[in-house]
Amino acid sequence: MSADSQVATAIAVGHPRRSVIDRAWRAIGPGVEVLSSDDGGPLSRTVKRIIDPLVLRLRSNPQYSTPVVDSGTAAAMHQLIVGSAPQLRSAAAWFGTLKLERRRQRVRTGNAQELYFPVCFELAVTKGPPAPHDGETTAAILREIHLGRDRTAIEVLHQYLASPDVVATLTGQLDRSWRDVRAGEADTGPFLAGLGTALGRATGHSAAAARQRAWSAVIADATPYNLGALARIETGELPWSIIELGLSSVAPQRQPQISAASDSDRPLDRSVVDRVRATLRRALDRDALPDIPLLCEEEVDRACAPWGLLSEDKQATLVAGIEVAVELAPLDPSVISRYGLAAQIQARLRKEAYVLHARRYLAEGGPIHPRQRQVVDDLAAYAQPYLSRLWARLHGRDVWQEPCDDVDEVRSLLEGVARSVSLDHRQRIKAMLELQVAG
Repeated sequence: MSADSQVATAIAVGHPRRSVIDRAWRAIGPGVEVLSSDDGGPLSRTVKRIIDPLVLRLRSNPQYSTPVVDSGTAAAMHQLIVGSAPQLRSAAAWFGTLKLERRRQRVRTGNAQELYFPVCFELAVTKGPPAPHDGETTAAILREIHLGRDRTAIEVLHQYLASPDVVATLTGQLDRSWRDVRAGEADTGPFLAGLGTALGRATGHSAAAARQRAWSAVIADATPYNLGALARIETGELPWSIIELGLSSVAPQRQPQISAASDSDRPLDRSVVDRVRATLRRALDRDALPDIPLLCEEEVDRACAPWGLLSEDKQATLVAGIEVAVELAPLDPSVISRYGLAAQIQARLRKEAYVLHARRYLAEGGPIHPRQRQVVDDLAAYAQPYLSRLWARLHGRDVWQEPCDDVDEVRSLLEGVARSVSLDHRQRIKAMLELQVAG
C-alpha cells in the first residue's frame, strides 16, 4: 500500500474534529462574520474561547475533544453548534458593540477577541442581542474586564493563587480533566506511514505536495493523542521510554500538581503554576494573553492533555520530534536514520567542530573538563536536550494558538531546535575556554 493510500485510509476511518466544527460553522450562515476568518470558517479564537468551552462544553463532554470523532459524535457536535446559531449571532453583535465602546473609551490594552469573546457569548445567552439602551451595560462590562490589567502579571498570579478556594477549584478541575483523557485503540500503521512521508527527503514539487497531504492526515490522526494517554497508564506500551526521552522523571507519567514544587524540571513533571509562570516570562505582549484566572484554567486543561499540549497539531509535532530525536546520535557515526529529515540533521550535527572534538577526546580516553563533560553527556543522550527545547516551543505555540499545520514550517521547527541545542553547547564550551584563559 502506498503512503498516499494509507493517508486516505486514515482520513476515512473517522471525522477530523476541526473539519466537523468548520462544516457546522459554515452551516450557520450570515450573522457571525466578525467571529469568522476570511475563508468563512471560525477564527481559532472563536473555537478556543466560545465553541470549545461554551458550546461543546468540553469539560463535560470529553468525547468532543478527541482529534478524530466517529459519525455519531460528529453529528452531535454539528447539532450543538448549529443549534446555538441564535446565540452565536447575538454574540457577534455584542462583540461589535464592545469594539465600538472600546474605541470610544480609547482602550488600547488587551486583545479584544481574547478578552471579549466569552463575555459576548454569556451576554448573548442571558440577554439576547444587544439593544439600543444597552450602552451603560457595555461601558460597565468594558471597565470590569480591564480593571487591574496594568499590574505585574506575576504579582496578579500570586495574589490569585493565595485564595484556598481558587486552589481548590483548580484542583477539582485538574482531577476531572486528568480522568477525561483515555487512550483509544486506533491503528498506528497509517500514522507511521504518513510520518515517514512527511519527514522524508525534501526533493521536488510532487514530493512536497505528498508531504503536505501526509502531514494533514498525521495531525488528524488519533495516534499522538492515544500515545500521550498511554504514557500515564501503568500497563501502557509505548515505542519509547518517557524517562529516557527526558520528558518525565517517572513512568507512567504522574498527574500534575497545581503549585507543589517539583525536584524535576522535565516538561511533564512541571506544576500548573510553573507552566503559567513560564508563559508570563516568555510573553512579549502580555495584553494578548487572557486574564490570569482564565490563563490558569486553560493551563490546567493543557497540563492534563496528552503530552501536556492541547492542540492536536502540537501533539503530532511532538511525536514527530520524538521519532526524529531517537535517531540523532552525533557521537555514533554508525547510526543510520529511517527519516530523511533526521539524516539531514544528523549529518549537520556530526560536522560541528565541537562534536568532532568530543569524538576525538572520547577515542583517546583523555581527561575531559566538567563543562565539556556536560556537553558530551548531552550528545550521548541527545533526545533529552532536544525534546526539552522542542516541548517548550510547542507549549508556547499552544498558548498563543500558533498552528503547526504546514509541514515545511514543522520541518524547519525540528531543524531549528537542533541548531538551538548546538548553539547552547557552543556557548558552554566558549564559557569554559574563557574561564581557562582568565585563570
